[in-house]
Amino acid sequence: MSDDNSQIIVPPETKEKKENSELQKILQEVPDDILFQAIAERIQQEPKKEFKKVIQTVSEQSFSGPLPPPSMLGQYDSVQDGFADRIVSMAESEQLHRQSLEKKSVEAAIKTESKDQNYALTISLLIITGALYLIDSGNEISGSLLAGGTLTGLAYIFITGKKKDTDSTP
Repeated sequence: MSDDNSQIIVPPETKEKKENSELQKILQEVPDDILFQAIAERIQQEPKKEFKKVIQTVSEQSFSGPLPPPSMLGQYDSVQDGFADRIVSMAESEQLHRQSLEKKSVEAAIKTESKDQNYALTISLLIITGALYLIDSGNEISGSLLAGGTLTGLAYIFITGKKKDTDSTP
């Protein structure tokens, strides 16, 4: 015995909960910027009406460093077994790579500095040898000026070079 005019009576609380859950599903599908713009326009049009507050909670976690915190690593493993191990091994290989680059950089700087010092020594010895030859061949003034100028220049470079090195260190 069905009556076409009969309606199912739903308690008000259940009906309201059902409407709220349907409204929440719809609101989740609408992009945030459009939703905020619509709410702002509605408030401007009818400022005296009270509106239900829409509260959205955004949770954000961040970390610094090559590895996420252990709790997050566990979450990666829950997606697929072995993800956490892959992330840790990736961080380890990145660290080894970084250390190898730093080592190469330091070794290259030492090699360049050593080569520069050898060139400076060779040039200085050649100039001093030339100055001694001039003095021995009877050109004492020219030889003395060449030797004195060379030694003065070397002393200046040595002193100012040391000051620059100490100024640049933190």
